[in-house]
Amino acid sequence: MIQDQGFFSKNVLLEGKSAVVTGSSRGIGRAIALELARQGCDVLVNYSRNQSAATEVQQEIIQQGRKSIIFQADVGNLSHHQPLIEAAIDAFGKVDLLVNNAGITIISDVLAESEQDYDTVMNVNLKGPHFLTQRCANYMIEEKIKGCIIYTLSISDTLASDNRAAYCMSKAGLEMGMKVYAGRLIEKGIKVNGVEVGVTNTDLARVRIPDYIEASEKGYITMFRPGEPEDVANAVIAGIKIYDTGVMIPCTGGVMTPLLNLRNMTSLNSNQTE
Repeated sequence: MIQDQGFFSKNVLLEGKSAVVTGSSRGIGRAIALELARQGCDVLVNYSRNQSAATEVQQEIIQQGRKSIIFQADVGNLSHHQPLIEAAIDAFGKVDLLVNNAGITIISDVLAESEQDYDTVMNVNLKGPHFLTQRCANYMIEEKIKGCIIYTLSISDTLASDNRAAYCMSKAGLEMGMKVYAGRLIEKGIKVNGVEVGVTNTDLARVRIPDYIEASEKGYITMFRPGEPEDVANAVIAGIKIYDTGVMIPCTGGVMTPLLNLRNMTSLNSNQTE
């Protein structure tokens, strides 16, 4: 009998799999949910406040011939985790995939950041995904499901912003959490990867796009174009299908490529002599 290699098989197919995507009523999460459905997954669409947007995503998934339910849950509230997972199991019979996508940011000077704002960001971005992963992983182990867990992370886990300190710290911590779970779960055949997201055209980051375009034009960074949610969705699929575990799939448009090309610098002739 050939051993079930799950998401480590040479040809990973998503047809018939079921997924939970947190924060999937809009933006990146929406694109991920829709792409998973196109690949053959049934999808639980999780939302926190915008039920109408979640319902629209659900209907698009159903139109593709897949099953879908919507479920309201605050990822930062640990008491919501078990009902979230159980809803997917009740609807689809199992959970093969968890995409930790929900995230928030609160703009505040690091010298004035309040404890409440810090806790709010950390609960949703770091504490919540950590314990949701723990709960989902234990479910997969108990049910002998060789599943896959994906984190949408950020260039902000490396590049510091002094007006988004908690956000940057949460993403840095989440990257390490991804690696910790990857190491712990590989013996169970469960794959865990992350996607490093750059500046992307979403409600959360859209206001920052002009600054990145200007920096790119001046040669301070390299970026062909700002990202779209669908770019991240494609990277998530790559993270699911890649043979590796505990790694970051880049989705930054080149922003993280080291570059010092000051295009406005006066031309220098290296052959000049004094």
